[in-house]
Amino acid sequence: MMQIPINNNPEYEVSHLGFGAMRLPTKNGRIDKIRANELLNYAIDNGINYIDTAYIYHNGECESFLKDILNKRRSDIYISTKLPVMFVKSKEDLRDFLEKQLQKLGVECIDFYYLHSLNLDQFNKLKEYGIFEFLDEIKAEGKVKNVGFSFHDNFNSFKTIADSYKWDMCLLQYNFIDIDTQAGIRGIRYAYEKGINVFVMEPLKGGLLSDNVPGKVASVMDDENITDSPARWALKWLFNQKEITCILSGMNTIDQITDNIKTATDTQINSISDTELEVYDKIKSIYDDLIKIPCTSCRYCMACPHGVDIPECFKCYNDKMIFNRGSGTYMVQLSGLSGGSGSYASKCVECGVCISKCPQHIDIPNELKTVTKEMEMPGFKYLMKFVEVIGKPVYKFLTTHS
Repeated sequence: MMQIPINNNPEYEVSHLGFGAMRLPTKNGRIDKIRANELLNYAIDNGINYIDTAYIYHNGECESFLKDILNKRRSDIYISTKLPVMFVKSKEDLRDFLEKQLQKLGVECIDFYYLHSLNLDQFNKLKEYGIFEFLDEIKAEGKVKNVGFSFHDNFNSFKTIADSYKWDMCLLQYNFIDIDTQAGIRGIRYAYEKGINVFVMEPLKGGLLSDNVPGKVASVMDDENITDSPARWALKWLFNQKEITCILSGMNTIDQITDNIKTATDTQINSISDTELEVYDKIKSIYDDLIKIPCTSCRYCMACPHGVDIPECFKCYNDKMIFNRGSGTYMVQLSGLSGGSGSYASKCVECGVCISKCPQHIDIPNELKTVTKEMEMPGFKYLMKFVEVIGKPVYKFLTTHS
């Protein structure tokens, strides 16, 4: 697999494919350490040398989990994590969070350190706390080697931030659907021209562009004789572009890792013809018509104080619109029948806590109203009361006595 040198730090060469740890496999709401260790070690053994995490991933557990991997394989991998700027309330917090993260990871130096999920308002707040001086200090101290920012705002805000400091890298949401979303392709090219290394997140748009595709998309792929899996085909579009240093993928199986490594290895830069690129545009237009809520299931909006599983509500709704599915999955998964409390959309009370947390800037309460209207039949709340009082005890009895 190709390794790309970092422009401002030639001692670093990162694999074209990186491992995104935001979606490590879980068990009972916690990281499944056995499976996750197996996946990470397999990825490292097969050429992936870049692991990306963050302070908030897996409810704050992810950095500590990676400590063991780093302790055993530090010379094989670069570690990337992010300063949780959403929690920073003072200049002192900048240093405090970094020290906590170094301790959680069990390292003396972080290879790639991002300001997390930055928008222009947060950036202006950080400038008041002396963020540039802080970044200069921690690089001079050797506590981090490369500094950058992950980004969720518009192109003009991206340009302002990119021009403000000598950044080593940026992390942007990008795939063949999100060409004009947030920083978009203009941001990708602008960063590249400035010598800022571009790392890409959400290459499969939260899994939407993976193997299960809508019928209209499948028909076009058949007509165009595309034999690649949808995931492989979507990733090739990214690996084709010279501006991209590393593509982060949240891989949950050995097969996914193997397939993605093969895609990264087989796809040469500028190897896709203009005719093939037109097919991507055609399929993008289909998705643009089908996707109603641009949620990527990042779960930054969670936990909801009123118990709504916001990403799952949006996923069920999008699945109905994209794949013409019924509401059965919504009923089963969000009713609480198999355990826990109901987490359906109509539990939303429009408190607005989630709105500022969403990287996609979705008006979550308003969209949950749409989900309620489309997915919940008349009398749904009475049915949920029946599930709570009678259905769940019966279900528990049947599953424990079967």
